[in-house]
Amino acid sequence: MNKSEFENRSLVYIIAISYSLNLLFSLFGFCCNENTTEQILFFQIGNAFAISAAVMAARYTGLRGQHVAASAYILLGITHGISLAALSRASISVDRGMTMVMPMIPALVCMFWCSLYPKWLRYAGMIPSLLFVIVYINVLQGQTYFDWPLQLGYATLQIIEVLWALYLWKDWKQLSIRPA
Repeated sequence: MNKSEFENRSLVYIIAISYSLNLLFSLFGFCCNENTTEQILFFQIGNAFAISAAVMAARYTGLRGQHVAASAYILLGITHGISLAALSRASISVDRGMTMVMPMIPALVCMFWCSLYPKWLRYAGMIPSLLFVIVYINVLQGQTYFDWPLQLGYATLQIIEVLWALYLWKDWKQLSIRPA
């Protein structure tokens, strides 16, 4: 295995592990009491893993000639960065948290250009967009931030990201198979 093959393998493993850990730490946080130090810490760790995964996925998809998707992953890294910035040591900032929809929607729309994913998975990206738009509208109307659209929005985004990682791993695996 040469250095380039090792680097590509490392990218897909880091992407898969990081997106999976984001989902796992988010589940741990979801199981905690709302707005506790433990919940916020789990969410912070999960977001850090998601940012890492998005940066690595941008690199991998760019190497595969999927430049629009690579740019979309950069926007997703920013999205998760906004989510992380909404988490202080003691509370969750609703005003910051709801603004993550701004880079998320163009990111998920731009994933339509990624031919590494099946169409159903590209369309599935619209689900968290819709849910976070509902969150945004609810907050603007003075309703609660911590409600089912927020929880379902994060859950669907994280599951989709894990599925993307799986398809990136499958793509890498297919590239790495050499005839004997």
